[in-house]
Amino acid sequence: MAVGIGMVGRQVTMTVGGATLVGVIDKGLARSNTPVDVTDDQSSGWTELLAIAGTKSASLSISGPFKNLELVQTYFQPSQMVECVLTYPDGSTETFDAFLESLETSGGQGDAYTFSATLQTSGAIAFVAGT
Repeated sequence: MAVGIGMVGRQVTMTVGGATLVGVIDKGLARSNTPVDVTDDQSSGWTELLAIAGTKSASLSISGPFKNLELVQTYFQPSQMVECVLTYPDGSTETFDAFLESLETSGGQGDAYTFSATLQTSGAIAFVAGT
């Protein structure tokens, strides 16, 4: 029995700075809403939060075998801010500017050279629904 429409990770593609990033195996976009605490003496000891977030942020983590120098080139630019686009199988996209927060590369003698990177969003994420 099928249980809804899902997707596998390889169906979600990513571009960084206009170039499709190759070699990505794992990718995740963690979104965060930081609440605004307005608890006061009349709250009877219960936390009260505003209905809107004080700060919204997102962090994108990616990793995989090292196949091109796109992220390394970004790291060495005067500005490490890049436009990122995640494209989902139905054509939906999430577009945002991100700062290349960290980049690690490693590899053993007989293993593939790999990378892992974290990008921190700057500004709003624009979501456009697909078909």
